[in-house]
Amino acid sequence: MTEISLLLGIPEIAPTVGSSIPSVFFTSIAAEMGIHSVHGMPAMARKIIENSHLTWYEEFSSELAPSGGGGTVTALGLLQVKNAILVWQGFEAEPLPTEIIFEEWKPDENWEQLRNLLPKTEQEVTTRPGASAFREMVLTEYDNQCVVTGFRTVEVIEIAHIVPYYGTDSDEIQNALPLRSDIHKLFDRGLLRIVYDNSTRKYITLIHDYVMDDYSDYHEKKLIMPHDSLSSPSKAALLEQHKIHKRMWQII
Repeated sequence: MTEISLLLGIPEIAPTVGSSIPSVFFTSIAAEMGIHSVHGMPAMARKIIENSHLTWYEEFSSELAPSGGGGTVTALGLLQVKNAILVWQGFEAEPLPTEIIFEEWKPDENWEQLRNLLPKTEQEVTTRPGASAFREMVLTEYDNQCVVTGFRTVEVIEIAHIVPYYGTDSDEIQNALPLRSDIHKLFDRGLLRIVYDNSTRKYITLIHDYVMDDYSDYHEKKLIMPHDSLSSPSKAALLEQHKIHKRMWQII
């Protein structure tokens, strides 16, 4: 986003909570290039790209993400938007990489100490400043449903931090999961674990023996994924969460 802003000489627009791209970013590009705005970020990005006679690929939109959702532009799409601007300015487009190097979110090495420094009221996700905006962003990304159960009554869906909240730096989409309130409690207490299966490249849930009788339906169940694959749960965060409850799972 910074490079694109510099190319056009427009003010840099900060990402929204969780590093999401704001829609005004694309409308600002279109206005600078004299392109009429259309509804939806992928549609706007496509119009910008095709205005410079470049190719639009389906991979530029999050509609092909595992969740089957849409509404955002992928990192690869942003690179092609940059190319569209370069061509519009009379320069050559840059080659697109065959794949995007995904920069996974990682928690601060001292997150536990940072969390301990927080007032108790801020450690509570539901009461801290900014909680409602972060909640809305996460729910939107996951189509207003619990990622384990598919439950859609938002009044009982809570936003779980994979690595417990330690300040605004932990408010990242890759560190958040919308979970039904009982599932959230199980997750925070280590009775439900989320792991990444390298063989299938899927996230799955594991249920602890202690609650298996009541929650066996969710054992080894595939996790519901976000609209944008770049918002998928951080594997580093999940591993950190596993460390918190390591002893509990050693007895299984």
